[in-house]
Amino acid sequence: MKIVSRQAKKSNRRVQKQSRVRRWDLNPRLLALGVVVLLLAVAGYATWLKLMDPQTLPLKQVQLEAPFNKISKQVLHEVLRKRISGGFFSLDVEAVTKALNALPWVNHVEVRRVWPDTLHVTVNEQVALARWRDQALVNVDGELFYPAVETFPPDLVELNGPEDTVALMAQQFHRFNETLRQGGLAMQRIHLSERRAWELELNNNTVIVLGRSDMGQRLQRFVRFYPQLMASAKEVRRVDMRYTNGFAVQWRV
Repeated sequence: MKIVSRQAKKSNRRVQKQSRVRRWDLNPRLLALGVVVLLLAVAGYATWLKLMDPQTLPLKQVQLEAPFNKISKQVLHEVLRKRISGGFFSLDVEAVTKALNALPWVNHVEVRRVWPDTLHVTVNEQVALARWRDQALVNVDGELFYPAVETFPPDLVELNGPEDTVALMAQQFHRFNETLRQGGLAMQRIHLSERRAWELELNNNTVIVLGRSDMGQRLQRFVRFYPQLMASAKEVRRVDMRYTNGFAVQWRV
């Protein structure tokens, strides 16, 4: 009778396992695969270094597309000359984009490479909707931007309200402007108080008090009755539209 102890079995398995491990470590196929991977990594790194060399595929032209209303060609060319260096692959597109976006009248910039030696730059300018006090301009998206004061377009409506109401005031601007335009009227100022009460000032210095609610209906009522007010021999100074069935008029002395 053959007797094999459990301890002997475990010992045998351990020896066999160790033998298999040694054979695995010395597998020539794995060694060859490792060498191939290493060579590919070295070749890839060398290729990357070559592509990042400024002398590799140097840029030969820049295609600049912009409306050139508020931003001059000279300013854009100067920024591009300072930021564009290197070759097709080594150029820092993000740095060029950031530098152009920093210009006060720039709204959005798209910079892309065009194979094999061209950089295409598209610049979208800000479009001013109104003036924010005497500090900044409001664009058509209801966002502030800060160009030099001397570049502010003339005759912009002034918006004046709490700092967190720029977008809200821009939205209301469109609604108020459309209603007044239908009556042949135009604004020069919109004021929003801390209590969110609205006042409009027309370009003839007439002030319209709209209050905190039903501003659209109140303004439409003002436009409807304004010709009757203009028929008076007196000059209108202020009209309070917060009354349910009428309005109060203050005349200029």
